[in-house]
Amino acid sequence: METFLVHEPVDRLAILEKQVRNLLEWQRSMIGFSRCSCGADFPASTEDEILLSSTECQDIPTSSAIKLPLQPKLEKPESSVALQVLDILERYGHNANRSEQVWLGKLDFFPAIQGFVDTRKPIRMILPAFPFKSPNKIDKVTGALPDLGEELALFHLNGLCETITEVYEPGAELTILSDGIVYSDILGVLDEDVWAYGESLREMAVSKGLQHIKFARIVDVLGIHHNGLEKDVYTTHASCYRRELIAKFGDPSFDIRRQISEDKDTCMTYRGYLKFLAADLKRCSSIEVSSTKRKFKRYVKDVATAMIIRGKVFAKALQSSFSDYVRLSIHPSIGMSKLPIQLIPQTANTFGMTPWHCSIAVGIDGFYRTVHASDVALTHDLVHHNGRPYCFRERSDLYNWGEMNVSFEHLYPCGMIVRPSTDAGGQSSLRSIDMAKLRGLAEYHSPIIARGFAEPTDCEFFVRKADEFGKVVSPTRGTDGLNLLEEGVPKHNHDVVVETEEGLPTDVVDILRSATVKDEHVHETSDAPDKTLNIHDSTLARYRSFPAPRISPLTHPPRSTISTSTDLPPACSAPTLFATSRLFFQHLPFPHTAETLAIVRWRLLDDISPTPDINPSATHALIVRHPVHQTPCLCWHDQWSAPETQPPRTDVSFEGASPDLAGMIDRLLRDRRVCARVLSERGDLVVYDRVGMLRAEKGGA
Repeated sequence: METFLVHEPVDRLAILEKQVRNLLEWQRSMIGFSRCSCGADFPASTEDEILLSSTECQDIPTSSAIKLPLQPKLEKPESSVALQVLDILERYGHNANRSEQVWLGKLDFFPAIQGFVDTRKPIRMILPAFPFKSPNKIDKVTGALPDLGEELALFHLNGLCETITEVYEPGAELTILSDGIVYSDILGVLDEDVWAYGESLREMAVSKGLQHIKFARIVDVLGIHHNGLEKDVYTTHASCYRRELIAKFGDPSFDIRRQISEDKDTCMTYRGYLKFLAADLKRCSSIEVSSTKRKFKRYVKDVATAMIIRGKVFAKALQSSFSDYVRLSIHPSIGMSKLPIQLIPQTANTFGMTPWHCSIAVGIDGFYRTVHASDVALTHDLVHHNGRPYCFRERSDLYNWGEMNVSFEHLYPCGMIVRPSTDAGGQSSLRSIDMAKLRGLAEYHSPIIARGFAEPTDCEFFVRKADEFGKVVSPTRGTDGLNLLEEGVPKHNHDVVVETEEGLPTDVVDILRSATVKDEHVHETSDAPDKTLNIHDSTLARYRSFPAPRISPLTHPPRSTISTSTDLPPACSAPTLFATSRLFFQHLPFPHTAETLAIVRWRLLDDISPTPDINPSATHALIVRHPVHQTPCLCWHDQWSAPETQPPRTDVSFEGASPDLAGMIDRLLRDRRVCARVLSERGDLVVYDRVGMLRAEKGGA
């Protein structure tokens, strides 16, 4: 066990929770204190003079002088499962001390996780969040109801639970406790708007099938209205709920100034409040704000202070009802008592805005950025979905499909569904799709699924359509023909795949040459494994299993793939996995970066190469540049069928990196923050770029 001793003695102890008590008490007694550095954890505010002065946050404990043990002592086998769950929470969490190698609060959360594991109960998490949309609906948000931001956030939280389920069979559930009426009166938000926002969130979770997400309200904490709650009752009695909450859980002796000065997490939350309130209150017509700048700044500070006090009341109420839950938070912190989590992950070292304080800007590069609406008004178009504002999308001719009126639905964590608009009077056949537009979108937003178009049933249609997309590859007719892998499959029950080939990075060509060609026979009871060398398989195999494949090397490997299924998928179909390099590099764990991986080369070991066209001694660059937009792309041979708990790989070796790198890469490629799981429907046309994206034929959960 490693620790670092601080350089100066300390005169106070951190408040301890129950876990590995003796060890933690000793460690905490060694923690030093230094002047608050929380200002560096936030970007500079446009209202700099509103923020705390240097004397308002002093002597805040930091972690710069301490390194906690990586793992607690394991006293029973079940502890390893608890540690796997903690590792997942750490990956999803955002530590304000981003340069640290370990999550400081990891040991603090261990007993709670271990308690669930010991009793074989689902891991239960609580997140106070999702109050209401910002009062500033001119500069910040799209409207009063949830939009793409909330959708991405709910998918992200549900993905956390699904990932835990992969290592812990009882699974996990996350309860969102709406704190809307706790703060709505302070900010001048109508209780009717709080209700409408919460109800829309619940409808969104149900419609998207997010089964691990639960919801609760303040009335649940207060123990009233157990038999259901109607809107008129809620809005009529909202002020009563607030008064009862304060009377029951308030602390008249609470010293807000001292708390801000001495507690780093409180100070960070306070500074965050100051930053967003300066914008929120600027356009809030229901609150009378003095016209002088100095008085407005004072007012913002008063509101931020009131929110901190109300937040402490809410936290105490939460603790009374959810004391055994794992506490998550949307506020940056050092992660000692609650785990900060980004709802919409942004670039490294950036804690993105919450969806109720921002709008989502979809870039042509595929990124989902949290922005203020006014920041993108001149460069992006406001997109509506189901009749209400949904997101901002960067302007591009790729979204202009002429007479074909289509809509674009953005997927989590990547990808896009293109549908014919329901109110369109134009053409809606696949024959009319502009393949150049589809290809352009796929180079940035893969995978692209064209869904709901009239479907041709003849295979020759796809031959002609592929010619519009690019040069066609065919391993069955030499190097220039089409690969229609349908031998032995009844005409009414088959998948069709065509692939295009242009110039590829050399290392990608070497890897893709191992792609295989398979006869597609339907084997309803066969569980034979898919023994291909490379995940870039040239068949669409998600609806059926196969015997051992017939190997045929690709002399000219494809750069893009277009596939479709003319059969109805079984209800139990597993999704196809699409992992994008863009998100892979965004979520690289510390200390890895794209720069450190750029010097790494790797090779497959001799005993696992089944084809003579692969040179086992050849090494490949781990990172190549995309031929169109020159972004870094992962060049890799992945074991997609391996479970989350697979043993270390022994089939690859590295130059310039530890062998452990293979496990990290494989795990991250299946990470739900990186990898889209797509369930196809009959008639879907699926297009993806094979340089920037890795695809698995059969994906599992």
